[in-house]
Amino acid sequence: GRRPLRWLLMPLLCALLLSEGRAERGKTEGIPRETATQVYHNSPESETSDGLVNPRKSWMVFIKNSDKGVNGKGKHPGKNKLKHGLPGPPGPPGPPGPPGIPATSLAKEELMQQFRILLEEATANRSTLELSVRCPLCEDRVEAEKGTRAGPGEAEGPPGLAEPYPRVGTAFHCRLRDSLAVRRRSLLELQPFASPPETESHFQRGQGFNISTGRYTAPVSGFYQLTASLLIEHSESPRRAQARPRDCVRAFICIESLCHSNMSLEAVAGTGSAGSLFTVLVTGTLYLQAGEYVSVFVDNGTGSAFTVQKGTLFSGVLLGV
Repeated sequence: GRRPLRWLLMPLLCALLLSEGRAERGKTEGIPRETATQVYHNSPESETSDGLVNPRKSWMVFIKNSDKGVNGKGKHPGKNKLKHGLPGPPGPPGPPGPPGIPATSLAKEELMQQFRILLEEATANRSTLELSVRCPLCEDRVEAEKGTRAGPGEAEGPPGLAEPYPRVGTAFHCRLRDSLAVRRRSLLELQPFASPPETESHFQRGQGFNISTGRYTAPVSGFYQLTASLLIEHSESPRRAQARPRDCVRAFICIESLCHSNMSLEAVAGTGSAGSLFTVLVTGTLYLQAGEYVSVFVDNGTGSAFTVQKGTLFSGVLLGV
């Protein structure tokens, strides 16, 4: 009889303990202790059909009601509301700011003076830029010359358009005075040449070219650009001028008349048709020592004679030392 009585008292004791704890919580929530106790004692879910308290149902009632009160997980009012609400439409633009300080009025003469200064600076910079692109070594030379010309109290002015470019020290430009007949299988030096006309006198610098001998003597050692343009015409009739596969005309610019032993410039051309006029052009750069001369030679490697027409050009210029 004791064991059944113990099992009946255990659920009642648990229910009393739970009701006491709920009553304490009910005080913090503003619920009277009697009301909290009455909820658990009088709950129809925790009673059996004979009026006894079911332990399992009491536990399920506890689990079901444990998320209420202080421990509840209900949503707090106003927690998820926006602080400032939804954004409204943009407002109207504000008023304009105060006007700035008016610019100082310049006279027409002052504006033109400033424009002239800017134009002169742009022109000076352009000439310097062209100098650095075309002749990088000339820019340093011009600066050195400007430094030597300027006095201790003088200001260096902008370089002129002609200053940046070096002056050509020596050059010649002459044409053959008379037509020359060249026999077949022969070598001939072209001479004499005519004095340059007034229209071509600006190509002549120095006195190195001898028009009688057709030779140019280098006044200084350096690199020379030399060009010869020969106008050639066959002088024999078409019947006698029978061209062969190896026939050709050679033009030379030789140093000291030694075309094969010294460095020389050479051009080779075909014979062309009989009675026709054709041109042989030879050009290039040679290094000449001071006192050496150069001249033009023509080698007739054909089986017929031809004529080098007057007006054949021979020219040269000193490039540098």
